[in-house]
Amino acid sequence: MCAYARRTLARSVDKNLKKLPLGAVRPTGWLLDQMKHMNNLQKRLGALQGMVRGEEWESGENFPRYIRGVVLLAAALDDKVLRDKAASLVQTLFNTEREGGDFGPKNYRSLTPRIEALKALDDYYALLRYNELPGGERVLNFLKKYFKHQFNNFSVTPSWYNSRARLLDEIVALETVYRETDKEWLHDLGEKLRDSCTEWFRLAEKFPYKQPASKYISPKALKRIEKTAYAYDKVDSPLPRGFKPFTPELVEKQWKKQHAAVETNGVNLAKAIKYPSTYGRFIGDDSLKNLSVKLLKQVMKHHGTVTGMFASDLHLAGKSPARGIDVQASVEMIESLVEVLRETGDPYCAELLERIVFNVIPAACFADCSAVQDALLVNQAEASNARTIASGEEEFSNAFIQKKLSRGAIAALSAYPLFLEAACLVKDDELNFFTYMPCTMDMTVDGCTFTLSEKTGYPFRNTVVYKVEQASGEAQVKINFRVPKNTSMQLISGGQVVASGTKEISVKCILRTGSTFMLKMGIPLTVEEGESGTCSLYKGNLLMSYKLPHEISVDEKDRRIINVNFAKKWNIAPLLSRRAPGGTRTLYEAETTSVYDFTDMPFSYDSPPFELRIRAKNVLNWDYDVNGFTQIPKKPVFSEESLERTFIPFGCGLLHIAEFPRCNK
Repeated sequence: MCAYARRTLARSVDKNLKKLPLGAVRPTGWLLDQMKHMNNLQKRLGALQGMVRGEEWESGENFPRYIRGVVLLAAALDDKVLRDKAASLVQTLFNTEREGGDFGPKNYRSLTPRIEALKALDDYYALLRYNELPGGERVLNFLKKYFKHQFNNFSVTPSWYNSRARLLDEIVALETVYRETDKEWLHDLGEKLRDSCTEWFRLAEKFPYKQPASKYISPKALKRIEKTAYAYDKVDSPLPRGFKPFTPELVEKQWKKQHAAVETNGVNLAKAIKYPSTYGRFIGDDSLKNLSVKLLKQVMKHHGTVTGMFASDLHLAGKSPARGIDVQASVEMIESLVEVLRETGDPYCAELLERIVFNVIPAACFADCSAVQDALLVNQAEASNARTIASGEEEFSNAFIQKKLSRGAIAALSAYPLFLEAACLVKDDELNFFTYMPCTMDMTVDGCTFTLSEKTGYPFRNTVVYKVEQASGEAQVKINFRVPKNTSMQLISGGQVVASGTKEISVKCILRTGSTFMLKMGIPLTVEEGESGTCSLYKGNLLMSYKLPHEISVDEKDRRIINVNFAKKWNIAPLLSRRAPGGTRTLYEAETTSVYDFTDMPFSYDSPPFELRIRAKNVLNWDYDVNGFTQIPKKPVFSEESLERTFIPFGCGLLHIAEFPRCNK
């Protein structure tokens, strides 16, 4: 057993911050509009073609991922129609239960579909419990029977490839069952999962993958490994010529060849960031959470992009703005960041969380969420089927896809509901606001129940107003507010500035019905410099992108694919001043801001919440590279003249140029 797992197991107790129950936080304002669009997306996906045939679940992990998206949207929107749909979908999972407690698609040996289903069922149980609806006991018994089956058969059920990497994704559901049943063998199963899982904790201590994955495993080898893994995944399919029969011994032999491919997979790695925190909470070891932060910072140091998400066009891709960002991995990252934030209270997690939600997720979708990408790029002058990203086991383009159960579309359903879970984290009589979003929250603090509204246009506006809409009494509480990066903040109550700060504001106060207070932020435009002579512009955690005119067309071979191409010169760079004495850079000439009213599509190219006019120069030697992507030149050449260009939030554009050569006046 790994040293990290050899602990005295005790009944799991939350020692750190707690999330509000699923369903206790409901979106309002622009966030509600975004979730309504996502709900329309799940309607557009329509019949579950390729996922369910009759009552048989056939599609691997896509089906439970879709179910989870519906469950989370149902909880966030408090929508009975969605709850009924979730119940019907969950029933399909129940129908696959077999004697002894196993379940899942019959023709799929891999554990990954079951692991995703456990997460969907855990959320569905929380939804039923919060709304005091019947059916929770059945979900709990179903989970308990499966975990007992897994416990009894673990030694003879080999796990390999992605299954092995994701075993600790089961811990949250395992913890739910343990809290409700107090069965000690569940802790023993947790240990087995930890011992058999990829050694993520060791990777956190010494992260080995500091280069793109291609430096550690060739595309040819990756394809061969994937072919082997998929061949053994299918139960009924005949093995290709030369393949040996499936045995535990063969799995262990194959694993030695597979581990680099598994450990550099973007989805696996995004999931793994939360494992030390969730496993540490489960076994009562509060120190393990530090490994989550350590792993997170290593991944971002070597592969992080200016969007807040690391690059992985399926596998780790370095820091180039012309490498893909996997949307599915980004949603897994949102979940991990919420869990690590809950355990550590580290504001770094909140910064990345906001950047992914405000930049990556909206940029991956049309303004009305009718079409979604599987991957996007920081610098993307073309989103089309012609720009194919190849990474071993599969190839996918960065075109937008509509009316299709693509990996990006299914993942996107869960993005905003998962973000909603970070609205307020509580501990005893303490409220912690690490992120800011328009919503209404029901909570119990110091023995009193409250309904607290948070009205804000953040991140597009600079004020946040809190009001206690309803309270059962009075409560004395401590409230902590994170001050976002590169931002100053004032806390105002009764028209007076109560406190101010640049990192955190903490106050003690008495909450009662009608209590109102406001945060006012100073959010200047800031310049962040990259390691290789690049720069990017931010308003708070909103990444700014050149507003690139574009043309939209439907692919001739598949009308579900939407191609977007630039219609104007894209290779520009904002004009910067020399470095100031404090070490920071600013624009050579201050930007001009135009603020517009909100629409029901806040991430819209045609009607963004605001625009910036910034002086910029053309980059004369910046063009497509041999693969058709926009690699930044190492020695850029700039035009003599400069012109004002329009910039919008990254998520408002279908095409993006957001990392630029550094152009000094």
